[in-house]
Amino acid sequence: MGEAVGFCPGLWYNTGTGREQSLRGGVSAMIPQTYSDLRRCYGRAGLFLLLSTLLSEAAVELCYLPYYLGWYDLFYNDWYYYGISAMVYYPTGILAALLVLRGLPEPEVLPGPAPGPKEIFSGMAVGLGMLYAGSLFTEYLLWGTDTVDYANEAIVEEPLACTVVYVVLVAPLLEELIFRRLLLDRLLVLGDWSAVALSALLFGLFHTNLYQFFYATLVGLVLGYLRIMSGSVLWSVALHMFINFFGSVLLPSLGDSDAVYLLLSLLIYGSIGYAVYYLIRRRPWKNFYPGPTGFNAGEKAVSCLTSPALIACILLHLWLSVYYIYAA
Repeated sequence: MGEAVGFCPGLWYNTGTGREQSLRGGVSAMIPQTYSDLRRCYGRAGLFLLLSTLLSEAAVELCYLPYYLGWYDLFYNDWYYYGISAMVYYPTGILAALLVLRGLPEPEVLPGPAPGPKEIFSGMAVGLGMLYAGSLFTEYLLWGTDTVDYANEAIVEEPLACTVVYVVLVAPLLEELIFRRLLLDRLLVLGDWSAVALSALLFGLFHTNLYQFFYATLVGLVLGYLRIMSGSVLWSVALHMFINFFGSVLLPSLGDSDAVYLLLSLLIYGSIGYAVYYLIRRRPWKNFYPGPTGFNAGEKAVSCLTSPALIACILLHLWLSVYYIYAA
């Protein structure tokens, strides 16, 4: 299991790093003791996203009410289009998390040291590197197909004010609340790595768009790591806002000249190179600890891969991600 884990009523901690977490509910909260307990924990994460998707799809149908009533000016308004995301996908995600994840113990992540300038720069560079690595992989995967990244096109074509409000401000704030606060924190009972990886995967699947899946998952790893190491979700919100601003506002405003193309090429490959260097040299996961369970990484992986609810969630959302880009 790596470094030793100490446990006392209401507290679990890693004796190798000194970081600790207060467990709300004390020892009466559910700590996985058997493989069935582990599978149920992973299954709850899958059920959360399944319920969130079902609720949001039902709510989206209600958002078509202005169209059915003939209120076309309202329905085709840019603000209404973007407002659907804020009014539908995020509230249903919060509701699903509160309903499904309540059975998992809720740790109180104690504040860590605030990132300094060096750490902030590294987070920005690694975040962009993960973003571009995922984007390039998707482009390679879909090379030669007739698919179109409609989500990105919609962002570019919409008014700048809509993009700033919803993509740069609202989306990062609410997505971090859902995936790095309500979800990741509840999964910490499975250990840091399981919590970060699973919350990042579900964050990528949440977008139900193959163009966004890979880079959202990779960026989610960085955001989850930052959430745990800093002890505050505000830092992951800030990084998320920076990444969305960079990709959705700053880059589209630069134009498409040769000089801009060269600058972007240097930025893309430079950030990817720095991300690879940082991961190899710093190995940030070395500070992860396994949580209060007595299971090793292999046992957790087996339980994860044999959780019917989680597997059903992953398969369904991967299918939706592929379906939507080919059906659009």
